[in-house]
Amino acid sequence: MALLFPMRSRRIYTAIIPDVPLSLSAFTICMWVKPTSVFNKTVLFSYGHRQNSFEIQLVFAQTSALFTVGEKANLVEARSVVSQGRWIHLCGAWSSREGQSTLWVGGKKVASSPRMAKGHIVPEGGSLQLGQEKNGCCPLSPTSGSGVAGFEGGFNPKLAFVGKMTGVNMWDTVLSEEEISHLADQRGQGCQHRGNMVTWGVTEMVPHGGAQFTY
Repeated sequence: MALLFPMRSRRIYTAIIPDVPLSLSAFTICMWVKPTSVFNKTVLFSYGHRQNSFEIQLVFAQTSALFTVGEKANLVEARSVVSQGRWIHLCGAWSSREGQSTLWVGGKKVASSPRMAKGHIVPEGGSLQLGQEKNGCCPLSPTSGSGVAGFEGGFNPKLAFVGKMTGVNMWDTVLSEEEISHLADQRGQGCQHRGNMVTWGVTEMVPHGGAQFTY
């Protein structure tokens, strides 16, 4: 099963409704992604709130993968790792205590920063979505988790993801090298290890505007 994002649109995204608040001093995000098209900035995973739309982001930029925590300036970039039309396993991991941030592609560490957002705590109360980023315009809706009616109209279509995603998981710890390598194993064993903050196949994910689950 995968999430399909069929085209670039300000209305196409998927809201994630976690069962527990995202107040984090460490985390790992992993997913399988197959981009149909990649542009100057293509948002895969985004967590933001009214004061800061860029608390957490995983994005593609042409052939690069980028990972941010806390603000845009806190950036880890891996170049020449993205190919249109091909599946890629991507993980971003961060720890507040060390300020260590790492990008993993295909189970291998490809980029890291030793001093990114050290001491920062990712606050709860934001919105989490796939395929777009929050623009900070609207308060959260208790039913959708992503904003009041019309919120999607404020999204920028130029940032929209086009393609498929699967195996989207988030943990409140930094996974080990062995665990991430296991998740990236294309022989089918990776889906057995699921996140405790966002759990693929368990956590509620609400497609909007044409995004849909497919097989």
